[in-house]
Amino acid sequence: MRIGIQPYTISAIDEPLPLKLDRIARAGYEGVELGPDANTDAVRDALDANDLAVSSVGSGLDALDDDLDAHVAACEAFDTDDVVVMWIDPEHFATREAVESTAERLDAAADRLSDRGLRLHYHNHAHEFTDLGETTGYEALVDATDRVRFEVDVGWAGVGGVDPAALLDDIGDRVSLVHLKDMDFDAGEFVTVGEGDLDLAEAVAAARRIGAEWGLFENDEPVDPVAEPSHASLLLDEHTGHLGRREARTDGD
Repeated sequence: MRIGIQPYTISAIDEPLPLKLDRIARAGYEGVELGPDANTDAVRDALDANDLAVSSVGSGLDALDDDLDAHVAACEAFDTDDVVVMWIDPEHFATREAVESTAERLDAAADRLSDRGLRLHYHNHAHEFTDLGETTGYEALVDATDRVRFEVDVGWAGVGGVDPAALLDDIGDRVSLVHLKDMDFDAGEFVTVGEGDLDLAEAVAAARRIGAEWGLFENDEPVDPVAEPSHASLLLDEHTGHLGRREARTDGD
């Protein structure tokens, strides 16, 4: 499993994305998750210069409907087969009927992407785990979709009241991307990685156990966005060894 970062973690730093990619590479990450609007010459040059891969292209359902070709072009430019729907509003998980409608729309988008050789994933927050009686909105979505894969955000899953590692084990055959995020599960608040309720070692072990291709660190509101990427990379390396892999590639260039 390769280790990357969602650059939203350092969105508070006022500098262009190519310079942020320099920071990410210095922190030892192997890749990033980008949006289709990042498909520019400057970004592609920075990715190449820093030997960074792109795990996936993050976007939204409306954006996919409006401009599928831009997403396909970004995937081709970034050499990735994976598109992630990053958010769907809570009301779309409030009832079984709402979830079924959401599932139909996601499956339709997955079909359109599949025709272009790409895979669609859905990224969870906490609101998908709403109680629907004998199931949750998230479980209902997994059951109701056929062609959608899932980017499991372990931090938000914990806030939603489920065990992150158990969730990965339960739906692991449909998961190849994992967001490694620490949070205060009860308060639903972001914390510096290692200071919250996430058992990072267990989450990484579960992600590796199911054969996830990427573990992507993210902190939506870091206390120190300059320091957080390196701090998280060092903690993750205790369980992944990715810093050694990156150093070996750099030495071989």
